[in-house]
Amino acid sequence: MIVDPSKVFYDPNTQAHHHFYNTASGQLTDIDADGISIQGLPTLPAGVETEGVDIIVRIRPT
Repeated sequence: MIVDPSKVFYDPNTQAHHHFYNTASGQLTDIDADGISIQGLPTLPAGVETEGVDIIVRIRPT
């Protein structure tokens, strides 16, 4: 996953999950897959199928 092109992250969590990415600190925090609901996806091009969806919620201090 690419959250910041200048950094490389190793994620040992192999379970389905998503991430919060703090743009100020660079901290990456897991979000349980059950914590996000997707209502729909765009129509896919012909001849392909969805393999997965990765969600990164970018956050920063107020």
